[in-house]
Amino acid sequence: MHQVAERMEQRLGVEVFIHLGDNYADAEELALAYPRVIMVPGLSCPEYGDPRIPKRLVQEFDGIAIACAHADKDLRHTEYAAAIILTGHTHVARIDLIGCSLYVNPGHLRSPQDRGEKASFAIIETGQDEVRAAIHDYTGDLRRAVTVERARLA
Repeated sequence: MHQVAERMEQRLGVEVFIHLGDNYADAEELALAYPRVIMVPGLSCPEYGDPRIPKRLVQEFDGIAIACAHADKDLRHTEYAAAIILTGHTHVARIDLIGCSLYVNPGHLRSPQDRGEKASFAIIETGQDEVRAAIHDYTGDLRRAVTVERARLA
C-alpha cells in the first residue's frame, strides 16, 4: 500500500487518498504519511461497529459530490444521488456510468492477487469539462479508463 501511495503521489499527482476499507488500521497509517486521507471502515473492521466512525461519507471535490462507502449496502438513498460513487468490498475493480452517476470500485491492494483479482487502484481526475476515472494495476499500468462530460453527472 505504501509503495503504491508513493507512486500515486509522485508519478500520478494524487492530492487526496480515499481508503474504502477492509483494514482501517492501514487507512490510519496512510493518514500519518499523507495530509489528505479520507477513510471508511470495512465490514470486518472493529471500527465498523463504532458509531463515532462514519460508514459512509460524501465529500465535494472541485464542485463534484463523491460518496464513499466500503460496501453498497452502507449507502443511503441520498448518497446514490452523488456524481461519483466509490465502494470497495468486492475487490473487483470496475468503472460504470449508471444514470447520472459514475460508479467506481478501485479493486484492492491487499496482495498481488486476492479472490482471483489482481491488485489495483483507481485515480479520478476532475477537469473543467470532463471527469476521468481510471483503474491501474498496482504497478501503475493503466487497465481501464472512462471519461465522462461533467454535465452528464448528477
